[in-house]
Amino acid sequence: MRTALRFTIICLACALLCQVPQTGLAQQGDDQPRLTKIVALTRHGVRSPTQSAATLAQWSTRTWPQWPVPKGHLTPRGARLVTSMWEDMRGRMLNLGVLPDAVCPPPGKIFVRADVDQRTRATAKALVDGLCPDGSLSYAVSGQSPDPLFHPVQAGVQRFDPASVAASIMDNAGGDLDRLHEDNNTILTHMQHLSAPLGAEMCTRYNLPPTCGLTDLPNSVSVEADGSGAGLSGALATASGMAEIFLLEYAQWPDISAGWGQVDGRVLREVLPVHTSVFNTVNRAPVVARLKGASLLSEMMAALEGTHRDQRCNVASLVVFVGHDTNIANVGALLGVNWQIAGYPDNATPPGSTLLFELWEQGNKKEVRVRFFAQTPEALHAPFEEQRLPMVGLIAKPQLTDPARTHKATAAQVTAPPVVGEARFSLEDFSKKVSRALQNAPLAPQEVPPLRLRADIEADSATAATLKTESTPSTTVTR
Repeated sequence: MRTALRFTIICLACALLCQVPQTGLAQQGDDQPRLTKIVALTRHGVRSPTQSAATLAQWSTRTWPQWPVPKGHLTPRGARLVTSMWEDMRGRMLNLGVLPDAVCPPPGKIFVRADVDQRTRATAKALVDGLCPDGSLSYAVSGQSPDPLFHPVQAGVQRFDPASVAASIMDNAGGDLDRLHEDNNTILTHMQHLSAPLGAEMCTRYNLPPTCGLTDLPNSVSVEADGSGAGLSGALATASGMAEIFLLEYAQWPDISAGWGQVDGRVLREVLPVHTSVFNTVNRAPVVARLKGASLLSEMMAALEGTHRDQRCNVASLVVFVGHDTNIANVGALLGVNWQIAGYPDNATPPGSTLLFELWEQGNKKEVRVRFFAQTPEALHAPFEEQRLPMVGLIAKPQLTDPARTHKATAAQVTAPPVVGEARFSLEDFSKKVSRALQNAPLAPQEVPPLRLRADIEADSATAATLKTESTPSTTVTR
């Protein structure tokens, strides 16, 4: 009798499970808001430093770690972190109904476009592997290098006017680089102790005694005469670059501290603000953001509204542009959107971080919610557990509350004046906000990039394929 009763209960449970809608929360009823589309802009994952060995030797004569990939390339661990984050993002999208419950969505449901750099292409591959575990998804990439969508100034379709760009950066710094230096003086002093001594060439470059320190370097705004680039130089810029490298080291090697063994999670939090402060002083400056970010914002909005020249962007429920931290900062500044996420300074753009435009519908109303996701420093640093469960249908769908997912994405608090607490707009208001940001902005001509074949993707990640294990940094410095 008990056996029969048990069998009946099991059968009823199975019948009920089979009747569960296969589109997540989206089918709770017409009166419930439905997430219908997401357009995302993501930064590439953990990479090796982009600076040359000669430059790093000027920043510090201490022995820098040797990375397992060429400079500026995505590391194998960086790829794994991206895949893990987007497995978690996939779970969120399944739960919200924007993607169907399946190991992989049907063709056309997801569209990914990456910049042409190795780190962005390899990130795109890692990202689609997280969204589609069977490896059937690919991504699009431009035939132009640099791609004017992600680098309109470097590509030569936009030019910086040195005077206006310098003035915009200086104004964003509060009108005085000395003040910015003073605001970060404690961090600069700390960085000097961590990295000393400077290379003699650095002191010579600034006409300082050979025994000069980081805090002695004068700060200035530098804009290339041909309008091809802009930034800061001096103590602030050097400290900013080193702080970011410490974050990259912290993410790359989970078994050791960064910064020559001196930078653990606590110290990292203390020094990161100088990088974010300097980085945003340049990349969120209005003139810089306008020239570098207008085309990308325009493309993202067209994809969200379904008016993009590339029909793949209109059809897909999830559109992802894979670029750089500069791209996210530019777009965020144009929209006046700000975010804060645990473990980072305000408006930080750590490896793998993602800015999302979500389109929600309820009846005849449409709403845009702007969100930001990233992995915390602890998530980036955590070791991987080698045993991974297969992802099969409903049972394997990642859950946001699963504590075992140590590399999961974390949601930031996003604000956009006059909204406090959450950046939510009607589609009409958001469209007007974008239009105002793009008013009279020069837009770079765009193309419909070809889709990379699977064989192409594998070739893109050939370097990573030969480096499947994570190793501790070598003490050898490549000159």
